[in-house]
Amino acid sequence: MTAITVGTATRTLQAAPAKAQKGFFARLWNAFVKSRMQQAEREIPLHRHLLPAQFESAAARVAHHDDSLPFVR
Repeated sequence: MTAITVGTATRTLQAAPAKAQKGFFARLWNAFVKSRMQQAEREIPLHRHLLPAQFESAAARVAHHDDSLPFVR
């Protein structure tokens, strides 16, 4: 024979919610994107001398004065 206890003595443990983990292909794609971005960031300094000087001055203006951009309120 078995005995069943009903009431507060039979509380069940609350299961911890499982963390949503990204799938294999999502992690693979994110690693691919990250590696390509790192490659691009390594290539930029190698070819910076080919860019005209006006790009440097425009980048400096944007970096220091974001409020001068047309789409910023």
